[in-house]
Amino acid sequence: MRIIDGIYQLLTPFPQFTIEDAKALRRELQEHPRVTKGLPYVLPYLIKDGGDVVLVDCGWNTDSAYRALEEGMREHGSHPSEIQRLIITHIHPDHYGMAGRLKQLSSCDVAVHEKDAEVIATRYFAPRALTEEMQRFMELNGVPPSSTPQMSQGSIGMLSNVAAVPPDTELKGGEAFKVGDFDFEVIWTPGHSPGHICLYEPNRKILLTGDHILPTITPNVSIHAQTHGSPLGDYMRSLEALVDLDVRLVLPAHEFEITDLKKRIREIKDHHELRLEEMLACVDRGGSTAWEVAGRVKWATGKLEDFEPWMQRAAVGETLAHLEYLFELGRVAKVMRSGKLYWLPV
Repeated sequence: MRIIDGIYQLLTPFPQFTIEDAKALRRELQEHPRVTKGLPYVLPYLIKDGGDVVLVDCGWNTDSAYRALEEGMREHGSHPSEIQRLIITHIHPDHYGMAGRLKQLSSCDVAVHEKDAEVIATRYFAPRALTEEMQRFMELNGVPPSSTPQMSQGSIGMLSNVAAVPPDTELKGGEAFKVGDFDFEVIWTPGHSPGHICLYEPNRKILLTGDHILPTITPNVSIHAQTHGSPLGDYMRSLEALVDLDVRLVLPAHEFEITDLKKRIREIKDHHELRLEEMLACVDRGGSTAWEVAGRVKWATGKLEDFEPWMQRAAVGETLAHLEYLFELGRVAKVMRSGKLYWLPV
């Protein structure tokens, strides 16, 4: 789909969806915007101007996703073999999965923020140590011993759909680069991942947000074995870093476009303020583990006990991110008891 001359929105389906189903849902959402319970597709962006060809995000490494990418680029007079630079907003599989395949096909420069580049090897090339670390991490946060092996495996089954490749360029944020007549700025927006980035084109007032800002849902902001600091705190501060930008159109990596950036940022901040209060209300006066709190809060997709293991892990991680931010705000304390981490209201 043409956004403006030179910027084109593509679509690649998730592995469990057909191209046709994903396209049909995108059309439906554009006509009748609403909250979706699943993510059936990724929206890469082709930026093509003055002989330059840049792709922002790509999708899972499946044949159907590649065919969709190839078809989308062909509609706009290009082909994956012509990609000169592949910019990854963050290294989650649905955004980074096809990177190695495209690198082999086009010899493109793969650009990733340095904070995400740090974990590519342990996440994709040698994940066994991370799996063992995740099992200990789950035990620390109160997950029952019977559930920790499955939850520590988490998304390990998805690795077959990732063609990982080390980045050629490690970004820091603040870089400027041209694509034909376009002038883009890299903005580091940690939270959903440590190295998440957005791309801003001030002349056209366009902001590519990856998963940082989505139209109806909020990205999972989690703490896991590789996390440092307060990712939800980082996320909230990253929203503030964008709120004063002069933006006419927001191009996210899922769902559909946004025309009012400030309004959407307010909605997301309000959502997290309510979520923080809900999390706090689920902490016992005598202390609770993250697993206990996650089992008490309401999830849009059901009950924690009914989730698949990878969703349980995401729920515990999201709970931890909120608890850690409450700790940063001085509203909870934390203490170790018998090898488990407990949170207490202050």
